[in-house]
Amino acid sequence: MKWSIPAKTFLLGEYAALAEASALLLMTAPCFELTLTAQEKLVGIHPESPAGLWWLQQNSGQGLLWHDPYASRGGLGASSAQFLASYLAACFVNSTEPDLNKMLGAYYKSSWFGKGLKPSGYDVIAQSQQGCVYINKQQRIIKSYNWPFQDLSFFLIHTGMKLATHHHLQDSTLPGPIDYLSFLVDEAKQAFEQIDSKKLISAINNYHQKLTELNLVAEHSLKFISEFKKCPEILATKGCGALGADVLLLITSADEAQILADKLKIQNWTILATEKNIYFQPQLTQEFSFL
Repeated sequence: MKWSIPAKTFLLGEYAALAEASALLLMTAPCFELTLTAQEKLVGIHPESPAGLWWLQQNSGQGLLWHDPYASRGGLGASSAQFLASYLAACFVNSTEPDLNKMLGAYYKSSWFGKGLKPSGYDVIAQSQQGCVYINKQQRIIKSYNWPFQDLSFFLIHTGMKLATHHHLQDSTLPGPIDYLSFLVDEAKQAFEQIDSKKLISAINNYHQKLTELNLVAEHSLKFISEFKKCPEILATKGCGALGADVLLLITSADEAQILADKLKIQNWTILATEKNIYFQPQLTQEFSFL
């Protein structure tokens, strides 16, 4: 038995998610894959990772084999995908129905031991869904969108750096202006619903600006973003996830997407995904409301 879990990237909402406020996440292919095996061992999964801890508690007598198409590059939700897939594998072995609330509870127990900020869980929630996923846990909302902007393309590129998010959260506190960050995410959500490209571009650029003011963007990402802002094809850019360290988002007009793609390849950037790679499949767990 095999499970495929999409990669995840915060379009907007990193740090707001930690306060259970609004976030928008992109689900993209290629997917991570987890295979149930007859041999009782973990391959590609650390026994002390959330997935490893959870699976070893199951005492199932079976093992797990992990495939990461991104070769362990950070920032794409590998750890949360591992956990979600191992949860689904446990449900399969135990003949139980997957449940979003139970999955989330198990994730918190396996990933947080009281030090620093509690993980939001937005990554595992989003990876159980599809498309562009809006989450607001305070308001108990999960909603999936397609990419409605026919005049815009996006590129997710890797910085070549890797930040261990769980270590970052252990040493962090919540930033003050969460309400403003959440407001900008809601502006972007409206842009999706109204197919308003200018509103989306504005929300992304303003979000990056606020994260920069809060010193929540890694130095190397700030340098890259500063260079990208000089590129005439780029309409908006920001770092994604913890400190924007691993993945950068670039927004360009659809007409100039090929020009930008060629420039990125010449400069040896790794393109992880574009809007053509947004993942759409039946949801992995039903859309239950939050506890």
